[in-house]
Amino acid sequence: MEGLWFLLFATFMNFGLVQNKDFYLSERGGVDRRNVLFLVVDDLAPVISSYGGRALTPNIDQLAAQSVRFTNAYAQQPLCAPSRVSFLTSRRPDTTKTYNNKGSYWRTNAGNFTTLPQYFRDAGYFTASIGKIFHNAPVCGKDNDFPYSWSVRPYHAPTEPYGYEKVCPGSDGRLHFNLLCPVNVSTQPLGSLPDIQTTDHILEIFKSLSESRQEASAPHLPFFLGMGFHKPHISFRYPKEYLELYPLESVDKAPNAFYSQTQPPVAWNPFMDVRRREDTTALHLPFPYGPMPDKYHYLIRQAYYASTTYMDYELGRVLAGLEAAGFADDTIISFISDHGWQLGEHQEWSKFSNYATATRIPFMIHVPGITDTVKEGSKKPKFPLRDPFLEYKSTSRVKGKSNATGSQGVLVSDALVELTDLFPTLTDLVQLPVPPLCPVNSSQVDTCVEGVSLVPVIIDTALNHSSRSSKSWKKAAFTQYPRPSDTPRPDSDQPSLANITIMGYSMITADGYHYTEWVGFNNVTCEMNWSDVHARELYILHSDPLEDTNVADVKKNERLVQRLSSELHKGWRYALPKQV
Repeated sequence: MEGLWFLLFATFMNFGLVQNKDFYLSERGGVDRRNVLFLVVDDLAPVISSYGGRALTPNIDQLAAQSVRFTNAYAQQPLCAPSRVSFLTSRRPDTTKTYNNKGSYWRTNAGNFTTLPQYFRDAGYFTASIGKIFHNAPVCGKDNDFPYSWSVRPYHAPTEPYGYEKVCPGSDGRLHFNLLCPVNVSTQPLGSLPDIQTTDHILEIFKSLSESRQEASAPHLPFFLGMGFHKPHISFRYPKEYLELYPLESVDKAPNAFYSQTQPPVAWNPFMDVRRREDTTALHLPFPYGPMPDKYHYLIRQAYYASTTYMDYELGRVLAGLEAAGFADDTIISFISDHGWQLGEHQEWSKFSNYATATRIPFMIHVPGITDTVKEGSKKPKFPLRDPFLEYKSTSRVKGKSNATGSQGVLVSDALVELTDLFPTLTDLVQLPVPPLCPVNSSQVDTCVEGVSLVPVIIDTALNHSSRSSKSWKKAAFTQYPRPSDTPRPDSDQPSLANITIMGYSMITADGYHYTEWVGFNNVTCEMNWSDVHARELYILHSDPLEDTNVADVKKNERLVQRLSSELHKGWRYALPKQV
């Protein structure tokens, strides 16, 4: 393995596969740019310790303590492919025309848009994808946008396909395709799991890159490594020992585990992906609203937390390996989820909705020398691997309370940020030219962005220990979700493009409102019809932070609804910071 990556890297260097290599080495005067480690987690809601959540995540906590942590960050559509295509191109779903996981490749369907890793590759970076960065389906190209975005073919763990097979041991002694799937790793196919294998793989890459840097004859290229974790995405297949960290009696119930009578039917997602597993099918849940039996409510939350802690340990191995290879002091680290995940709030499960539980995400950026608490040259390691089982013994397990381990960090910003901001932010941090804002119609513009650089926020937060608050940065963050009908049906969660007739456009504002309009949608032109309003939602977050009561139809809110409707129609450009 080690030799393979060294060979790939050497071939990449010596035969001119690095675009603009000479420009990079000469025009930059031989000064090395910083590396980027781009960490993406699948379906992770802000339930981690550093966000005040229940999941025990000591390694993410450690990263958070040395990063700027954004508390008001949102995905543009809570579904894997639409979200990932959006943040990797910094274009919103209506621009990429990517609304589901089985659509057409955006390069042929919408435009030949430059991606974040492609931009770095064209600037002389070695770029590699390990695990789930793009959604692994034709909607993201034949091979996860290779060769456009990546210097070498993306790596997918050999154990990944088994996640959709009967590999979960049941009480009957047989194997099943279950939602809840704690396993003995040694008895699993190939004796491993995807996140373990992807972690092993990136550690080999770190080692090979470190060795290549020691070669006097080889010029040092910076790297952009995308590392994508699969858990806590369902099925919850994880090493069974992590269950020990979450005795069922310690697991909390969602604070609002009830169906809201004020929610319009079009807003409901029937969580079909959860229902289709063998163990949940046996529950015979009423369609479309459920509810999930209390026993399974607790079991699902337990499995989600355990899967998250398992992922955290593998992430800790990655960070410790980065440091062991000598890259910790010159590597910018971004950490995000592709979207949230509903854990029984509003009686909902999974993603597929515009509620904040589905769209709000953990989002943090570590910049060496700026956000560090462990300074360069210190004998103290920056990212020592932290064992959650040791942390568990020293952590008070109080039902309903956070399990934060150590510092959550003092560098916290409540500015509204969106995943589309990642592209311009990372290019800005490594001092590459920040692509311009996209024009209204950018289908013929290869390189532009629909987000803004967060560097001013990072600098304010890190250097001044203050931050641009949500009121002084963006006016709003925007999300959206498609529906095939006004009432729930089996394909409401993931309608095909041909069946999308309604789009829910949603806006979280800096002055404390969450406003949504479900409007008619033309699935041929991919255009909304603002005059065809099917339903509205308004949640006043100061008094209703859990979004339990829709007050859009309350008469006293008529003028407020009119104002928010006007702002929603103006879109994301209206909401940009004044500086932009």
